[in-house]
Amino acid sequence: MARKEQERKQPQQARAQETVRAILEATVQILDREGLDAATTTRIAEVAGVSIGSLYQYFSHRDAILSALQDREFERTLAFIQKVLADGNLDEEPLETVRAVLRGLADLYTVSPGLHRVLAIEGLRVAKAEKVHGFDLRVIQVVRHFLAATKAPILRRNVDAAAFLVYQTVRATMLAYLLERPPGLDFESLIEELTNLIAGYLLGTDAASFMDARSRPRVVRGR
Repeated sequence: MARKEQERKQPQQARAQETVRAILEATVQILDREGLDAATTTRIAEVAGVSIGSLYQYFSHRDAILSALQDREFERTLAFIQKVLADGNLDEEPLETVRAVLRGLADLYTVSPGLHRVLAIEGLRVAKAEKVHGFDLRVIQVVRHFLAATKAPILRRNVDAAAFLVYQTVRATMLAYLLERPPGLDFESLIEELTNLIAGYLLGTDAASFMDARSRPRVVRGR
């Protein structure tokens, strides 16, 4: 269970907000370079260039910092997916849309791999379950809207199920890759393999013929 009273004080002034940003960025640096065991509140304050007292003004313990970082990653990820799957992109080649989503998610992960490995393991412990569930539902709804509105000939008639399966497949595969780093599979290969997987599921074709999808008759979909 997540510990209570994770944030003690909400930063209102610019200086306070900068202090919180410094604490968060320091934590990311430590996780990426030194690992979770090194990320004590004392070490975080040292790297952030703030006093331990200043840190405790805003975060009562390390889990509170991790929870705040997860909130930030949720916001960044949702904003990115909303941008790529916006209504203005409905006419884009479906293959390129799938690849753009996957590449963007890969970029988010690779910028701070240590952070995302920690969040993959610790996320459900440090954050409220309803917060994680709420994020999942919001992303699935964005995916569902795009699948229902796109002009590409999506074969799946149940778009609710399709949105759920696509999101959870990508999420689980990318998290597993971060944690396991399987031999013979780099992020570029992962993106291509996932693109083929999603293409086959949604359009019943492989990536090589995916570019011709818009020329086919559209299948009417329902719930």
